Amino acid sequence: MEKTQRTRLILIVSGALTAVICLVMNLWLIPEIEKTTEGLRCFDMNSFGYTHEQAQRFLSLLGERGRELYLHVQLPLDFVYPTAYTAFFVTAIALLRKKKTPLWLLPAALAAFDVVENTCSIIMLKNMSVSPALAGFASTVTVIKSILMTAVFVLLGVLFVLWLTGRKKEKAA
Repeated sequence: MEKTQRTRLILIVSGALTAVICLVMNLWLIPEIEKTTEGLRCFDMNSFGYTHEQAQRFLSLLGERGRELYLHVQLPLDFVYPTAYTAFFVTAIALLRKKKTPLWLLPAALAAFDVVENTCSIIMLKNMSVSPALAGFASTVTVIKSILMTAVFVLLGVLFVLWLTGRKKEKAA
C-alpha cells in the first residue's frame, strides 16, 4: 500500500473511532452521569473551568451509580479518545500540509492536557473530595485543553481553506 493510501486509511479509521467515542460519551455517558448532579457538568465538560465549591458539590451530588459510570466507563473511554483524535488530527495536518511541519505538536499538546485532566478527575472521584489546590489545577488544565481544542479546529480550518485554494489554482493552471 502506498504512503498516501495508508495515510488516508489512518485518517478514516481514526476519524471514525473519534466520532464513535465522541458520540458515546456525549449522547449516553455524560448525560447519564449528569442526571444526578442537578445540572452540574462533568469536570472535563467545563470549558471555562470550575471552582473548588462546584467540584465539591458535583462530587457530593454524583451518587454511587454516577461515580461508578464516570470512573469505570467514561474515563477509561476518555483515555482512548485522545489517542484517536490525535491520530486523526496529525494525519489530517499531514495530508493538508504535504511538507513536514511541527504543527502536529498542537494536537499532541492537546492530548497531553486531556490525559492530565482525566488523571485529575480520577483522583477527585476516588477520594470523593477535592482540595482547593487540586480543583484549581484541574480547572486550569481543563481551560487549557479547551483552548488547545479550539486552536486545533481553527488550524485545521485554515489548512483546509489553504488546501482548497491550492487545488483551485492547480486546476486553473
